[in-house]
Amino acid sequence: MTTIDVKFKKLVDWAKIPEYETRGAAGCDLAVAIQEEIILYPSEVRSLPTGLAMMIPPGYEAQIRSRAGMAGKGIVVANAPGTIDSDHNGEVKILLLNVTDKPIRVLPGQKVAQIVFAPVVQASFSSDI
Repeated sequence: MTTIDVKFKKLVDWAKIPEYETRGAAGCDLAVAIQEEIILYPSEVRSLPTGLAMMIPPGYEAQIRSRAGMAGKGIVVANAPGTIDSDHNGEVKILLLNVTDKPIRVLPGQKVAQIVFAPVVQASFSSDI
């Protein structure tokens, strides 16, 4: 297993730094940095803040994926996997989609997605086939 150094900065005090739940986990849970519950209505997509910015080393990306526990309740990451490039320096946000026919509550600090780090391979392109 390869380890990389990813630096996180809390943009708000109530943001939660991701942690691996187990030694063999591929992803870390990501929590929303909201102070009041929100309602995600059926078929609604909403961008929710994590309250975190991060520095991903060159040659790596972060993938935002649905969390199994949330997907089982009908909340998924709309663009899963969402990619965060190493040169992104803004807040990490999560695009959540309610795939049920009922409104679903999202609570402050709730773990709603997971983040996985992966190496990047870039292609060179030529017109010869």
